[in-house]
Amino acid sequence: MIYLDNNATTPIFPEILNKLKEWGEIFGNPSSIHSLGQKSRKEIEKARLFLSEVFQADTEEIIFNSGATEGNNTIIRGLVEAYPDKNEIIVSPIEHKSVLNPIKFLAKKGYKVKFLRIDKNGLIDLDDLKKKISKKTLFVSVIHTNNETGVIQDINAIYEICKEKEVLFFSDIVQGFLKEDIDFKKIDFFTLSGHKFNAPKGIGIMKRDKSKKLTPLLFGGGQEFSIRSGTENIIFILAIVEAIKTWLEKRDLFINHLKELKKLFIEELKKAIPNIHIVSENVKTAPHTVNIIFPNIRAQDLVLFLNKNGIYVSSGSACSSGSLSPSHVLLAYGYSEKESLSSIRFSFGVNNKIKDVYKTVEALKEGIDKLYKFGLN
Repeated sequence: MIYLDNNATTPIFPEILNKLKEWGEIFGNPSSIHSLGQKSRKEIEKARLFLSEVFQADTEEIIFNSGATEGNNTIIRGLVEAYPDKNEIIVSPIEHKSVLNPIKFLAKKGYKVKFLRIDKNGLIDLDDLKKKISKKTLFVSVIHTNNETGVIQDINAIYEICKEKEVLFFSDIVQGFLKEDIDFKKIDFFTLSGHKFNAPKGIGIMKRDKSKKLTPLLFGGGQEFSIRSGTENIIFILAIVEAIKTWLEKRDLFINHLKELKKLFIEELKKAIPNIHIVSENVKTAPHTVNIIFPNIRAQDLVLFLNKNGIYVSSGSACSSGSLSPSHVLLAYGYSEKESLSSIRFSFGVNNKIKDVYKTVEALKEGIDKLYKFGLN
């Protein structure tokens, strides 16, 4: 098996799997005042303290939840409800669907949504951002690292513009977290998901600016500073912290390995299939992500061919890979529907090996030759 779909999800670190049973012994409800409950509470707050140091934030600004989709909805809808006098949102057109869809929902309710211009490489137009901000703007939403193309936005510049204009800045940092250097102080609200960096699915972290109001998405027992009610998932909280610690301890090794894999893959692919087009080749992209357009090839046919050969990749984002609709991200870049439907995302992980690159390139060449031969292009 060669798994090259790490932007969709990652395998759990073996050391985390080994500790799940041990962490399962910490079962007391953290809201209980007895010793079992307080043991659980102590573990959660120890985890929160560690994360507050990582994010350079106050402990009350760290909120545990089920993942970025919940976090994105909480921030978007929570800010809108908390600040009813501001009815304008500015967003990039290349956000993850868990950002775009709640914003589109709000647009139907009467909120004014302004979409930012982006260039052919996927970078937002900072001058356009400056022009679009008005006194009615509540927040600006720009994804840090695009999940389909790996393009990294100039988050610091965006924050400075927002700060100058006195509007809030929110960013989905799911794909950039741990793979890129991020100045967390330059983002008022952000979200991330554990399963993107070798922790289990179903656990995420949201960082908020506690000086700003935020109406909860979920109401209940008042857990997580009344921002996210519900009994905390202690096992997965410990797991996500363990995954972050592992990444931080081995980060240079991991990043260099990912860069080596990506560089070699692009070099070998260009030699084997010269007419490919690499999306956003001329700007900085994440070390683990590359999006390739294979001209006159239906991406899903090639994905299925690779699947039969034990190689797993994705056409478009994971949330829409079952659909034949073109990628909204590539359409926003200016690519045609046909070009968009010919694109495949390859996302490397720390478990991939050099030999995986050569086998994948070989399989791609074989698959394309067969598709052309049988007229499936």
